[in-house]
Amino acid sequence: MKAKKTTLSILIPAYNEEENIEKIIKGCQKLKQYELDILVAVDGKTTDNTYEKAEKLGVRVIKSKSTGGKGITFREAIKHLRGDYVIQIDADYQFLPDDIPKLMDSLQNGCDVALGTRYRKGASIEKGSVSLLKRAGSFGLSFTTSIFTGQRITDVMAGFKGFKRKVLIDLDPQTDHFGYEAELVIKAAKKKYKIREVPINYKKRITGNSSIHLIKHGILTLSSIIRVGITGK
Repeated sequence: MKAKKTTLSILIPAYNEEENIEKIIKGCQKLKQYELDILVAVDGKTTDNTYEKAEKLGVRVIKSKSTGGKGITFREAIKHLRGDYVIQIDADYQFLPDDIPKLMDSLQNGCDVALGTRYRKGASIEKGSVSLLKRAGSFGLSFTTSIFTGQRITDVMAGFKGFKRKVLIDLDPQTDHFGYEAELVIKAAKKKYKIREVPINYKKRITGNSSIHLIKHGILTLSSIIRVGITGK
């Protein structure tokens, strides 16, 4: 009798990623060691063919009815997840599906939240993939998050995270924009969940354009970190 496979939901938030969505989905579909549930959550502001391309690849696809931001899309997607474990991975193919087993190993061996990080020993960042401004912003937001979590967090904004599904549901993110990434980590620490950072690989964006406005989203995220850090909400 074959052992039952671990059920894993892979959540792929996507905004105008028609040039990358096929690569990221097919990369995830290669992970045959899991009972996969791949869910592409398309942002309500998307204007290209991301939804249609994803749908043709035999995965579940939802489109947010809101145009309010990535956090809303993520929050709406949570209630559609089926696996015992959840991996969130960005659709731009800069984080690699091949690294998903690294996060899963941590989740299956004692931790509740696994954070992919580009800035710990063992991680690999392709030259030219992270600008100096982006790196500085990431450091500042991660440092501030660390103050509120009481543990060193090096890459809080990385769009590559893993959770036990029951933990993710309990965290109940409420931030509408990119700041939900930090909200999840701070809430997990406040609720005494075990958090572990996992070194991963990061590649240059080959096609498409990033939707992140570094200054605007940096300020919004910092305000969210302070709010959640102080109030827990």
